[in-house]
Amino acid sequence: LQNYKPQHVVCDIVQHDADKKIVAVEISLSDFHLAKKVIDGNNDINVRKAAYMHVVQELVKNVRSVYNIDTIVFPISNDFFHTDNYQNSTTAGTPQDTIADYAEEYEHGFDLLVQAIDFLKSNADAVEVILVQGNHDRTKSYYLAHALSVYYANDEDVYFDRTTSLVKGVTLGNTFIGYHHGNCKLDDLPLLFATHKDYGYKFGAAVYREVHTGDKHHYMAKEV
Repeated sequence: LQNYKPQHVVCDIVQHDADKKIVAVEISLSDFHLAKKVIDGNNDINVRKAAYMHVVQELVKNVRSVYNIDTIVFPISNDFFHTDNYQNSTTAGTPQDTIADYAEEYEHGFDLLVQAIDFLKSNADAVEVILVQGNHDRTKSYYLAHALSVYYANDEDVYFDRTTSLVKGVTLGNTFIGYHHGNCKLDDLPLLFATHKDYGYKFGAAVYREVHTGDKHHYMAKEV
């Protein structure tokens, strides 16, 4: 990390507009599978990194056109990486076709999230990075979150929740948001958070409650 030099990202420090309301924002890009080899798509890892940054920048730009941003909650992992080990397999050992080996995917991924976090913190008062480990990258994503937290250790505006628990939670305003990768029976998640030793009180105290997942590779919303 002492010799690591991130790619330069043009980030204008945005000042609050007195005419706009202040909001907290979640930027969640789950199931990115950085090094996944695809048949009908681009297998250039740098093109994928550029696409990720484009989405992050567009989402923030759209919010900032209407609101000032206080805090950005940024869940990472959720199968951000496609593999978890040097055998190019998932955490459970399922082999995967990749466009980069274990180490190359990790280094590209670290570089990409440094770019993303630098951009986010230039557009908000604070950035809260939350580790949500996936079934493809449970081990490697923990290393990633640890390294990022060390890299930003002296930055008072970037916070990390990188515990190894597979469930996380945060309260934004009067809304509780629970996080789980979603490789489980989804109908069980509301009760899990409602009775959780760390998040049960926050779940109960909130006016609104949501659980955000990944894993399924399609959009789905369900009210319980």
